Order: sequence, then structure tokens, then C-alpha cells
Amino acid sequence: MHEEKKTAGQETISMEEYLWKRQKIREREDWRRGAAGGEEKSPAWMVAELYV
Repeated sequence: MHEEKKTAGQETISMEEYLWKRQKIREREDWRRGAAGGEEKSPAWMVAELYV
């Protein structure tokens, strides 16, 4: 299916996998910032997220 190659301590991954991993990291960072800052989403944003 998906083949990963390791070369001199580095691995080669597909662009899709790289972008997926970066998105997950950003989501975690955003969640932590929101939780640490005590920010709450307005009801309008919560509803808008349902349609995205």
C-alpha cells in the first residue's frame, strides 16, 4: 500500500501524509491555545462549524 523509505536517519513520506500530519499538529496547538487561554467559542462559531 504505502511504502516508506528510510535514508540516513530520515524517512520519506508522501505529500498527503505530510500535510495530514501538519494539520493534526496545528489542530492540537490550536486546541491547547484555546484551552490555556480560556477562550470560548461563540454560539455562532459552533453552529458554523457544523456546516463546514
